[in-house]
Amino acid sequence: MESILFFLLLGLVLVFGPIILGIFTFLRVRQLRADVTALSARLYKLEARPVAPATEPRSFRPQVEVPKTAVVDPPRPTAEGPVMPSRPLPREPQPQPEPEREPVIAEIREPAIVSEDDSESLESLIGGRWLLYIGVIAIVIGVAYFQKLAIDNNWIGETARVIEGAVLGLALIYGGTRFARAGYATYGQMIEGGGVAILYVSTYAAFNLYHLIDRPVAFALMLGITALAAFLADRQDSQGLAVLAVGGGFATPFMLPGHADAQLALFTYVAILIGGTVVLARRHNWALLYLVSYLFTLITVAAWADRFYTSSKYLVTELFMTGYCAAFLVILARLRRSARDQDRLAAMFLWTAPVAYYLASLVVLGDHPKAMLLWLIALMLAGGMLSLRRGAAGGLAIWVAVTVPLLIWTRVFNGSTWMWPGLATVAGVYLIALAAQLHNLLMREARDDRDIAWLHLNGLLMFAAAYFVLEDNHWAATGRFAAIFALWHGVLAAALVERRRDVALHFGALAFTLLSIGIALEFDGAAVTIGWACEGAAIVTLGLRERREWLRVGGVLLFAVATFQGVGLLLTPAPLHHVVLFNPRAAAAATIVALSYLLAWLHYRDASAPDRHLWIGAALITAQVVTLVLLTSEIYAYWAVREGRFAREVMISATWGIYAAVLIVIGLSKNYAPIRYFAIAVLALTIVKVFFADMAGLDRIYRVSSVIGLGIVLLVTSYLYNRARRR
Repeated sequence: MESILFFLLLGLVLVFGPIILGIFTFLRVRQLRADVTALSARLYKLEARPVAPATEPRSFRPQVEVPKTAVVDPPRPTAEGPVMPSRPLPREPQPQPEPEREPVIAEIREPAIVSEDDSESLESLIGGRWLLYIGVIAIVIGVAYFQKLAIDNNWIGETARVIEGAVLGLALIYGGTRFARAGYATYGQMIEGGGVAILYVSTYAAFNLYHLIDRPVAFALMLGITALAAFLADRQDSQGLAVLAVGGGFATPFMLPGHADAQLALFTYVAILIGGTVVLARRHNWALLYLVSYLFTLITVAAWADRFYTSSKYLVTELFMTGYCAAFLVILARLRRSARDQDRLAAMFLWTAPVAYYLASLVVLGDHPKAMLLWLIALMLAGGMLSLRRGAAGGLAIWVAVTVPLLIWTRVFNGSTWMWPGLATVAGVYLIALAAQLHNLLMREARDDRDIAWLHLNGLLMFAAAYFVLEDNHWAATGRFAAIFALWHGVLAAALVERRRDVALHFGALAFTLLSIGIALEFDGAAVTIGWACEGAAIVTLGLRERREWLRVGGVLLFAVATFQGVGLLLTPAPLHHVVLFNPRAAAAATIVALSYLLAWLHYRDASAPDRHLWIGAALITAQVVTLVLLTSEIYAYWAVREGRFAREVMISATWGIYAAVLIVIGLSKNYAPIRYFAIAVLALTIVKVFFADMAGLDRIYRVSSVIGLGIVLLVTSYLYNRARRR
C-alpha cells in the first residue's frame, strides 16, 4: 500500500500527460501555421509596394534620370492652317525621393523582443518549453519517489509526509506566480500546475492512504484546490491550468471513493462543475474545456451507474441526464455559430451528447413503461420545436428516434392495462408531428420534400402503433379505426385544398392508403378486391385531373394489386354453392373490367394526358385478360359439378375462338391495333390448345366439333381481314 502514491502519480503522468501535451501541440502547430501564413502575406505586400513616388504614373519602364529643362511638345495639327508648334511648357521638376522605405525596413527589423505568441524556432521550442514540461514532470515523479523512500524507511511520519507535500505544492504555486508576474508566463504556469498536482496527491494520500482526515474535509480541500487552479487559470489566461482545474475537479470523486451511494450530491457536484466550466470557457474562448467537461461527465455517470444504479433510481438519474444533455446542447449551439477551428473541432465531439443521452435514457427507462411514454412525449415536443426553428430535418430525425421505441413498446406492453396510455401517447406523438408539418408546409414558401415524407410516415406508422395496441383486445375495431383515421385525413385535405393544393393532395393520398388498409381489415375476399379496385381507379382519376404523375402511378399500383387479387380469386376452385356469373368473385372481376374501360375512356377524352395512348392500351388489354379469365373460370365452375370433361374443353376452345373473333371485328372497325394483336394471340393459343390438347384427349365427336369450330372461326376471321384490307 505504501507504493500506491508513487504509482498513482506515475500513471497519471503517463496516461494523461501525452493526451494533454498532444492537444496542446496540435493547437500550437495550428497557431504557428497561421502566424507563418500571416507573415508571408505581410512580406508579399511589402515586396509589392512600388519604389517610385506616388506622383509618377504606373509603369514598368526603368527609372531614367530626366534633366530639369524645358521641353517642347511635338507639333499638333489644327483646323485653320498648317501644323504649328505649341508654345514651350516647362516640365514639372522631378520630386525628390523621400525616405519612404526606411519605415518599411524598420518595420521588418523592428521587433527586437519576440513575444510568446510569435513563431518559435525548434531550438527555442525545445529549450523553452519541452525541457520545462519534462522538468516539472520529473519533479513530480521525484517527489513521489521520495515519498515512497520515506515510507519504506520510515524517515518521517505520515502527518509530516502530507504536510511536506502540501508545503512543496504551495511553494511551487507561489514560485510559479512570481515567474508569471516577471514575464515568464509559460514557465510560471507549468510550475503552478505541478504545485496543484502535488496538492491533489497530498490530499489523496491523507485520506486514502493514511486516513488522517475525514471525507468531508478531504472533499473540501480538493474543492479548494480546484477553485485555486481555476482562479489562477482565469487570472493568468492559462488554458493548461484551466484543464488541470476541470480535470482535477472531476477526478475528486474518484480520488475519494466510498461505499455509500451519494447520487444526489455527486450529480449536483457534476452540474456545478459543468456550469463553472462553461463560465471559464466563455470568458477566454477555451473550447478544450468543453471537451474535458463532457468526457469526464460521461465517465462519472457511467462509473456511478456501474456501482450503484438500481431500477428505483431511474427518476433522479433521468432528470440529471436530461439537464446535462441540455447544457451540452446549448454549448453545441454556441460552438456551431463560431468560425474558429477549435470551436468546430469541439462541436464535432459534442454532437455525440444527444446520442449518448438517448441511448442511456432507453436503458434507464426500459423497465418503466409509463415513464417511457412520458419521456417519448417530451422528446417529441423537443423535436417539434426544433422543426419549427430548423425545418424538417431535425424534427424528422427526432420523430424517428421516438417512433422506433414507441412501436417496440406497443408490441411489448399490449395488454388491456396499457391500452389507453398507449393510445394517448400515439395520439400525442402524431398531433405534435402533424402540427410541425403543417407549420412547415403552410408558413414557409419553399416546400421541403422531407416534410412530405414525414407526413406520410407519420400517418402510417402512428396507425401501425395504434393497431398494435388494439390488436389483442379490440381487433374488430381496427378496421373502423382505419376508416375513421382515413376520414380525418380526408377532412384535412378538403380544408387545405384552397390554400395549398399540393399539400392537400398528399393528405388525400394518405387518406386513400388508410382506407385501403381499413378495407383489408374489415372485409375479405371479393369485397377487398372491389374496394381496392374502386379506390385505385379513383386515385388514378384524381391524379389525371390534377396532373400529378406520382398520384396516378400510386393509383395504378393499387388497381394492379386489386386486379391480381381478382384473377387469383378466379383461379381458385369454386365452392359448392357457386352460381355461374352471379357470385362474388365474378362481381369482383366484372368491377375490374368496368373500371378498366372507365380508365381507358378517361384517358381517351383527355387529349393532353401524358402517355395517353400507352395508358389506354394498358387499360383495354387488362379488361380483355380479366374477361377471358372470367369466362374460362365460370366454364370450369359450371362443369365442376357435372360430368362432361370433353364438353367443357370444347366449350372453352369455342369461347376463346369466338371471343378472339369478336375482338378482331372490334379492332378492325375501330382501327385499333392493340386489340387486334391481342385477339391474334388468343387465336394462336386456341390453335395450340385444339391441335395439341383437344386432339389428343377428347373423344371423337368432341374432337371433330372442336376442330370444325376452330376452322369456322379462322375462316370468318380471315374473311374479315380481307374485307378490311379491301376497304
